[in-house]
Amino acid sequence: MASPVIERKIRPVVSDEIARKLVEKLYGLKVKNIQELNSYDDKNYRILCDPEFENPHVKKINHDGYVLKIMNSIDSKDKSCIEGQNEMMLYLNKCNIACSAPIKNIHGSYYSLEKLKNEDIAEHIVRLLVFCPGEILYNAKVTKELLFDVGKFVATLNEALRGFSHSSFTNRTHLWTLMEVPRLRDYLFVIKDESDKVLLGDVIKRFEKDVIGNLNQLDKGMIHGDLNEQNILINSEQNKVIGIIDFGDTQYSYLVFELAITLCYMIIQACDIEAGKYLISGYRTKKTLSNFEKSILKTAVCARLCQSLILGIYSHLNEPQNNYLTVTQKPGWKIIRELWVFEDDDVMKIWEL
Repeated sequence: MASPVIERKIRPVVSDEIARKLVEKLYGLKVKNIQELNSYDDKNYRILCDPEFENPHVKKINHDGYVLKIMNSIDSKDKSCIEGQNEMMLYLNKCNIACSAPIKNIHGSYYSLEKLKNEDIAEHIVRLLVFCPGEILYNAKVTKELLFDVGKFVATLNEALRGFSHSSFTNRTHLWTLMEVPRLRDYLFVIKDESDKVLLGDVIKRFEKDVIGNLNQLDKGMIHGDLNEQNILINSEQNKVIGIIDFGDTQYSYLVFELAITLCYMIIQACDIEAGKYLISGYRTKKTLSNFEKSILKTAVCARLCQSLILGIYSHLNEPQNNYLTVTQKPGWKIIRELWVFEDDDVMKIWEL
């Protein structure tokens, strides 16, 4: 089979000055400081503003600032999904789960569709979110106490989301959902080492058979879908989760996938497979796992590792200057090579399932 054609760049091409003008034009705020943040396909900026503003929908300037999100050209086509994400953030804040929250522009809308340059064909959704303070988990030393609290938070979040629904998520699918793992075969051409390619192919095949083949045994609900080390905010003592950011992968899916995705990234962050048992222990203080969920957890974690490794390399071909795309590569390969060779029963013992 021929290798897929590398798709055109979808990430917004925008300068700091354009971003500044967007904030002033759309939100009536006076920018005093602007700093670009890491992002995968979008453009994100931390914005600090002067106290003066001209927006009837803003009561006062947020001291911690805002995040300007300029979305990629593909996701910008799905306005309904953006509306769903905004509603989820507003809902979680009402549930006392700290996260970013959208603010209204001068026209009273939580987003707008903009052309960044006159000659552009593509339009990009632009939003301004209240900045959620906290330390990114990526910068922290991973401890048993922190992992336990992450696990507890995952269960708390999913229980809170039982009270939320939005029509945009009913049939939403994209390449980063675990249900799309079989599509990774189309991208395996980016893996140059044949033994690694075989390993990833084995994971995909097992995920199809054991997980997708038995979905009737899994509970569904709303999930965040990307609780990684960059999207979890912790306190200054580095022992407690205080908030979450980035709702770009929110979806109506299988609840155990939220746990598996978080496990994947926390194990990578700790560089230790055994770290998973502390996260699972925290999770189980709030939520039980069925015997079937326990049995597929290793496979689901490895499936997420496959996504991160394959799509990270693929995306980097399009954006070679964006090193954020490859942040999980070195530790990710180490973990998947170690984890996949364990028997499922042995992993369940390590994780004290």
